[in-house]
Amino acid sequence: MEAILEEASDKSESADKPLVKIDNLFAGYDESLILKDVSIVVPDNSVVALLGRNGVGKTTLLNTIVGLVPTTSGSIEFGSHRIEKMPVDKRARLGIGYVPQGRDIFPGLTVWENLNVSLRAGNVGDDNRLDEVFELFPVLKEMLKRKGGVLSGGQQQQLSIARALLLNPKLLILDEPTEGIQPSIIDQIEDAIYAIKKKHKVSIILVEQYIDFAKNASDAFYILERGSVVEQGSIGRLSDELTARYLMV
Repeated sequence: MEAILEEASDKSESADKPLVKIDNLFAGYDESLILKDVSIVVPDNSVVALLGRNGVGKTTLLNTIVGLVPTTSGSIEFGSHRIEKMPVDKRARLGIGYVPQGRDIFPGLTVWENLNVSLRAGNVGDDNRLDEVFELFPVLKEMLKRKGGVLSGGQQQQLSIARALLLNPKLLILDEPTEGIQPSIIDQIEDAIYAIKKKHKVSIILVEQYIDFAKNASDAFYILERGSVVEQGSIGRLSDELTARYLMV
């Protein structure tokens, strides 16, 4: 009976465990320490906005999560795994998808070839994921034969997100997805984020300078200042006062 109760307790704790938990993280490049005692939590099926002025460490934190920047101390838990010392490729195979700032496509390949790279890497053998991507971004289906490099900035961003989704991630990391994008595409990307969270049960870490977009798309926020978290909470707490203090230039 005690064993059964312990097993039930373990399952309950596992169910309540966040997808990502970062504790007391210190990280940086070479001798330069950028992140200082950073702790954040990303629950399952949620969108968490990572906010702050330029140069405060947001992209460094993303690169540390995916393994491109080494951790000096602290921990990164992804599901049931400690990943702070794990190679980049193993983190990706656990289910971390990354869309870096400036997009991530092969400009010399067609839209279909770009998507097919992810299909093969993600070992997706049927058309379901493709259909889901085309449902999110219908323009891609119309442009399968076009080279990625001739697409507009907004179309390239949609292609970049689509490529990441075809890897079937549990966590999708988006770094400045609205940068240089026309307003109509921004609305489509916002709708896509909502659909990804709701339908695909994917958690998202969103770095964004466009505050209204972040408010509309996110459930919670963290604000970084000089490499440390200075404010956090549900997105409803992101007041005009906090915006003026930490986010306005």
